[in-house]
Amino acid sequence: MHGMTRKSPVLPALLLATLVLAACSSVVPTPTPAATLLKLRPILASTDLAVGVNRLTFALLDARSAPVRASAVEVALAYVQDGTRVPQATVQAVFRPWPAGPGGVFTAEVDFPQAGQWVAELTPKDGEAAGEQARMVIPVQEHSATPSLGSPAPATVNPTARDVASLDEITSDLKPDADLYAMTIAEAERSGKPSIITFATPAFCQSATCGPQVDVVKQLKDAYRGRASFIHVEIYANPKEMQGNPSRGRLAPAVKEWGLPSDPWTFVLDAQGRVAAKYEGFVSYPELEEALRQVL
Repeated sequence: MHGMTRKSPVLPALLLATLVLAACSSVVPTPTPAATLLKLRPILASTDLAVGVNRLTFALLDARSAPVRASAVEVALAYVQDGTRVPQATVQAVFRPWPAGPGGVFTAEVDFPQAGQWVAELTPKDGEAAGEQARMVIPVQEHSATPSLGSPAPATVNPTARDVASLDEITSDLKPDADLYAMTIAEAERSGKPSIITFATPAFCQSATCGPQVDVVKQLKDAYRGRASFIHVEIYANPKEMQGNPSRGRLAPAVKEWGLPSDPWTFVLDAQGRVAAKYEGFVSYPELEEALRQVL
C-alpha cells in the first residue's frame, strides 16, 4: 500500500496478481510463505491466523501455473512438534470465486488449538486436479492482531457524513452509499442491533477486491435495512487528497485501532458489539449473509 507504515497486504495482492498472470502467462510470482511442493502450488492468503477459530484462505495453482477450480479441497492438518508432523483434524475447504481475475480461493473454518508451525496437505476432491496434492506451511500466532472472535469490538469514532462537506473526503468509493457513513462504529455498538463493518479502499486497493466488497455490504444493507447497522470505513484518512497521487495516503486511525495487517477486512458484530465473525480479503454475499443471520 502506498504511504503505509503497517504491514502491506502483500499476500492478497500477490494472490490476485498470481491468478491474473496465470491466465495469460507462464511467469508467476513466487508465492510466500506457503510452501511450493508436490504437483500443486498453494498460496496462503490468510495473514492473521491465531489460536482459536479462523477462516483459512488459500489458492491453488496447477503444474501449468493455472488456477485450480474444484468444489472443495480436503485439508489434512498437522502440527509440527520437534520437527515431526503430528496429525490433527481434517476439514473441507469450499471454493469461493473472486470478483476480479479468472480464479478464486478456497476457505475453511479451522480451529487451531496451539500456536506454532502447522502443515496442511491439500487434495482437490473433483475437477481436473482431483486427487493431486499440495503441502502448505501455516504459521499460527498465540494472539490475533485483529479483534478476536467473542471479544468486544473497539468503540471507534470514525468520521461520518456529519463531519464532512462531501463523502469523497471519507471514502474513495466512486458511487458511495450515504447510509454506510451515517454513524460511527461506537454508535452502532450502542444501537442494540448487529453490525457489519467493512474496512476497504475501493480506489486504492491493490487486490482489486475492496470495491466489490463494499458493494456486497451495500446489497446486504438494502436487504436487511433497519435490522442491522452497516458501515464502510476507508483505509486512508485522506482519500480526496490522494486522487492523482496515492503516495499522499495517510492511514486512518481506525485501521490502526483494529490492528488490520491487510485489506479489505470485514467484521460482523452481534447486538452487544462483540465480534461474531471476521473475514480477511473478499467475502461473498452468501457467506456474509449467513454470518449476519446468526446474530440477528
